[in-house]
Amino acid sequence: MGSAAFFVEGNVLRKTVLLLITIGLFQGSVYAQSPTLDALAASPGWYGLLHFEDGKSAIHADTFFLAEDGRHDPVAELRATIDAMRAASETGGDDDPRCRFPARYVWLVGQEVSLPPRPACPAFDDWVYGAETESISIVFATGYLGNPASFYGHTLLKFNADENVSRSDLLDVTVNYGAVIPPGTGPLEYIVKGAVGGFDAGFSHIQYYYHEHAYGDLELRDLWEYELNLAPAEVEFIVAHAWEVLGKEYTYYFFRRNCAFRMAEVLELLPEFSIIPEHRPWTIPQALVLNAAASTRNDQPLVRSVTYHPSRQSTFNARFRELSTPQRRALAAFINLRGDKGIAAISSLPVEDQHAVLDALIDYLQFRLPENPSTDDPDAVAYRAVLAYRFTLPRSAERSPPLPDYDPSQERDPGYLSAAATYQSDLGAGLQLRWRAAYYDPLDTTPSQNPNSELTMGDVILGVRDGDVDLQRAQLFRVESVNSGLSGLPGDRGKSWRLALGMQRQDISCGQCAVVRFEGDIGASRWLSDSLIAGVYAGGAIQDNQNRNGNAFVRARVYANWHGPNGLRLRTTYEHRQHLDGRLEGEDLFSVEARAPLGRNFDVRLGVTKNVETETMISFGRYW
Repeated sequence: MGSAAFFVEGNVLRKTVLLLITIGLFQGSVYAQSPTLDALAASPGWYGLLHFEDGKSAIHADTFFLAEDGRHDPVAELRATIDAMRAASETGGDDDPRCRFPARYVWLVGQEVSLPPRPACPAFDDWVYGAETESISIVFATGYLGNPASFYGHTLLKFNADENVSRSDLLDVTVNYGAVIPPGTGPLEYIVKGAVGGFDAGFSHIQYYYHEHAYGDLELRDLWEYELNLAPAEVEFIVAHAWEVLGKEYTYYFFRRNCAFRMAEVLELLPEFSIIPEHRPWTIPQALVLNAAASTRNDQPLVRSVTYHPSRQSTFNARFRELSTPQRRALAAFINLRGDKGIAAISSLPVEDQHAVLDALIDYLQFRLPENPSTDDPDAVAYRAVLAYRFTLPRSAERSPPLPDYDPSQERDPGYLSAAATYQSDLGAGLQLRWRAAYYDPLDTTPSQNPNSELTMGDVILGVRDGDVDLQRAQLFRVESVNSGLSGLPGDRGKSWRLALGMQRQDISCGQCAVVRFEGDIGASRWLSDSLIAGVYAGGAIQDNQNRNGNAFVRARVYANWHGPNGLRLRTTYEHRQHLDGRLEGEDLFSVEARAPLGRNFDVRLGVTKNVETETMISFGRYW
């Protein structure tokens, strides 16, 4: 018998053994002793397999059901499933109901429903390229502010092949859930339709290298892989159910029943497995890894291991931070000079320094290269020249970029509540209450988010003074994307932009004068030192003409953010507005705000704002 044939037959044998073990997972339940059909159909396990919610299945593909009204009637679907599996032929095949619904089969046999043995299922048995799936990982892609669909990050499942299979883990299969977005859909249309269920969605599968390229190389997003501590039989059961839902249509909801919710829902088919955030109208992908890392199951941590897959930009930034001043000068000289003169700037350094510069330069050029560069692309030419020179040097120890000392599962929760004491120069003392649905602002960005950026949605601030309650802010969203421009080299010079929509005070001296306002700015940011970043913006806003203050203004804005020790941060901004109509002409705003963390999920903030009047504030906040 050839080795290939032995592998295939051995893999089928292993699946058969694990099938029997998996069936045992579901025996001993409350329905194991001669359950009635109605009781079995109403069980959480059957509801989970059908993705039954709000009186019907979330899946609206006819091919997922064997009963005519199976989407709305779990009893009818259960009866049709049992009848179809009992009536199937011994020869089986890919259209056999036991092959189309392998997880249903396992679960039903586990409930002691009498069914014929499962036959050979060529397509399912060879899925994941015939390899043996050893474990399952949740993969979290950090947020990407270039696309509303990716603001909060993304999660997918990765099926890890047996480590004895001699191939790269880049070939492992991933299962992904996402909306089907028609070409030409704009950001605003995406948000509106995504919020109300205007798009179809579904599960798909592809090899892992596709996601690493799309997220890490093109969108420059880090990937974090959380391998779950599951028994082999549990792994097989999740793989079986993933097979059942591939290509089946759902309705996509951006805030709650999104990629994170659906991925967790598949995993929660396992007994005593719970990671979906409860009692919230939204599901943020990072919340899944926060819950998974904090969970135990069978007296063991749910997460077995964490693996970091840095983006091209993160890899370059890590190497660049380690370069000395002479090394950075040599790197910049090569970028400016190219060719032999550029190589000469590097070759004047000691050999070990050359290795460090060349490694950083390779990462920089990979970060700069377009997706399909031509052979005469300047960066492609430079990349080949650097590689050629690198091979002429003596070998050195491998220089992996330093790993971060954190991961997203160790960070704070995404929501925010705070209470503040305020004092205004004109109106005196007061209180301020804040509720923020998600996610971060420039003072509390965590390492897995865009530093110095902002992604705030559902941000409400109420002011209380002399028994009166005033609405000071009610913003639907506020987004600030800051490309930090760490190196200052071409392609890494810190483009930034801001957008905001909602209601807020015209100025801090006015209690009952919140205006509806849409704002937009574009600018640039640059690190001035390892702890100080500064930036400039130009833009403006349109608003309702409250108190004859005008419908529009243009503005210039400058800011500086300082990153201190132990998480201390300070942000100062100055803004000049020039109103285009109304009773106002020029207007100046100045603010300083500092934040210090008090443990993982608490902080204290101090602030001073000047806009007509001056207001000071001290707040205590809790993340939830």
